[in-house]
Amino acid sequence: MKEKFQKKWIDKIDNQINFSVNNGLSGAVAMFSVDGEVVLKKAYGYQRKYDEKTLMKEPQKMTLDTSFDLASFTKIFSTTLSYMKLVDESILSLDDLVVKHLPEFTGNLKETVTIKQLFQHNSGLDDAGYSFFNPKSSKSGFYSQNRELTIRLLPTVPLTNKPGSVTLYCDLNFMLLGIILEKVTNLRQDIYVQQHIYKPLGLTNIGYQPTKRGIAKDKCEASERCGNTRDGHASFPNARVKTIQGEVQDEKCFYSMDGVAGEAGLFSTIDDLELLANLILNKGTYNCYKFCSSSVVDLFISTFNIDNTYSIGFELPNAKTELIYGMVLPPLGDAVAHTGWTGKCFIIDFKHKAIAIILTNKKHSEVIVHDGHLNTFEGDLTPTGLYGNTMEQFFAGVYQMNTK
Repeated sequence: MKEKFQKKWIDKIDNQINFSVNNGLSGAVAMFSVDGEVVLKKAYGYQRKYDEKTLMKEPQKMTLDTSFDLASFTKIFSTTLSYMKLVDESILSLDDLVVKHLPEFTGNLKETVTIKQLFQHNSGLDDAGYSFFNPKSSKSGFYSQNRELTIRLLPTVPLTNKPGSVTLYCDLNFMLLGIILEKVTNLRQDIYVQQHIYKPLGLTNIGYQPTKRGIAKDKCEASERCGNTRDGHASFPNARVKTIQGEVQDEKCFYSMDGVAGEAGLFSTIDDLELLANLILNKGTYNCYKFCSSSVVDLFISTFNIDNTYSIGFELPNAKTELIYGMVLPPLGDAVAHTGWTGKCFIIDFKHKAIAIILTNKKHSEVIVHDGHLNTFEGDLTPTGLYGNTMEQFFAGVYQMNTK
């Protein structure tokens, strides 16, 4: 298979990632496979090159064993996989009303919101005003840097839109899914996924809170250079100011959820992610291990929301997302994808049995301040940091293989 994937496409990918690393991206690990065979797996650049704003004299090289802060990949490889298992075991249903599991989730049509709508980001919830960790950006009564308090507050957040009327990507949806998961399993989410997903598969590098699991800090990627201060341009109570490494970057997860949430907090190496992506690609099985039925995986990947932008948890590569996932895309329903804010992107293509995973530490770079906005970093502006064109090079090669 590797021989059929033309070397020119591997060279294009390799050149583009190297170009990105030489022009603002600190480092990356990339993995691309077709029909279960890896055509490229490689580490580039550095997992850490800054001590706050100062370039290190001896930067830490990126390796294939680097543990990455997966950010919103958590939504897939922790929360969505957990619900696949819970649905397969008939512990709950995607059509369950949220209020069935969280009685406090009431008022202003909240009683009509389903678990499915949380997954598809059309529940009516909006993150704006509910950051929790920052009193300046949290509405009155919704400031919390305590996990137990945050869990009590989350179900009381009011809806901004009518359920089912609009798609609005929202971390609160998956934070609530995490709370429901913990309630029905009587286990904190990190413990549940460790016991019921990762351990049975023999995975030892994926999980929450890596340093508490014995993974050294210098085995992890570094993210923001100056804590969560956006290079010193932002502040809030208890804000970290040192370079983040071995801790989740996401503020809601770190400060308000003690590092364990349904929307962020997961860390992993490329190898463990590759295995889980293959588990999804193979519709719930890996080698001789059956995680869940193929019908459950089909349910999660083929149940689309109102504007065909999300299935159950997964984003759908289409014309609306081609700048992220590339313009060389399979038909709607043949692939699922997601990104992570710290610099992560994956696509699983069922039609061509292909997997593409790009892990970068693009937030480990200088903040570009523009019109008061502080969420753009130098690494974001590189070709690989933008994902789409690098993904395009791979899938152009995949499709060329299949047209011969």
